[in-house]
Amino acid sequence: MYLLYVDDSGSERDTKCRHCILAGFAIRENQTYWVQEAVDEIVMRHLGTSDIELHGTHIRTGKGEWRRYPKQVREDLLKDILGYIATSYPRQLILFATVLDKSAYQGSPLSEELFSQIISRFDMFLKRKYLNNKKGERGIAIFDKSAMEQQFQAWSRMFQKEGNRWGNTLANFAEAPLFLDSRMSRLIQLADIMAYSLFQKYEHNDDRYFSLIQNCFDRDAKLGTNYGLYVR
Repeated sequence: MYLLYVDDSGSERDTKCRHCILAGFAIRENQTYWVQEAVDEIVMRHLGTSDIELHGTHIRTGKGEWRRYPKQVREDLLKDILGYIATSYPRQLILFATVLDKSAYQGSPLSEELFSQIISRFDMFLKRKYLNNKKGERGIAIFDKSAMEQQFQAWSRMFQKEGNRWGNTLANFAEAPLFLDSRMSRLIQLADIMAYSLFQKYEHNDDRYFSLIQNCFDRDAKLGTNYGLYVR
């Protein structure tokens, strides 16, 4: 089974930002412990403790409990975590993201488009796994706790029964989306850092973080087709 950990960056209601992002990564259920351990080791190496919540914006700006750490330490930590993601592709982590420019986007509500794009691309990934290996692959999407919990679950049920707006039924999910408090999940925190790197690139044209993981999105290696990153 594959788990898709997802977090967001940018707000549909925030008039000060132009982009909304959902981003995350797929990982086999038997790899979650090892990835968490590896990330904890990176945090411990930089901070001397791993008992701290990772949040991209807070790390970069030194907000809250991150204020006590020097800027260079925080910067190095962010880059090392993203570097770890890069070295873990595709053996452990495979990335997915949807990036929408609010000013240019016309159509269904932004939140629905964000959700349907990333969830459908994960479903296509699972379907390709089945076609390539002739072995059924199931998945579960796990999101950070948010006010969209009930809506995301409703859309998921609708897409499984009636199909998404492209007419494709999502047939490879073992369960409706789950929601975790990010404070309790290191892997949700990892998705947050990934989403932050995308936000910095598309909102502020700052490529220093995204450049580390830009080649880690789901793609067909033979065809060179990128499936994992959708930008509009």
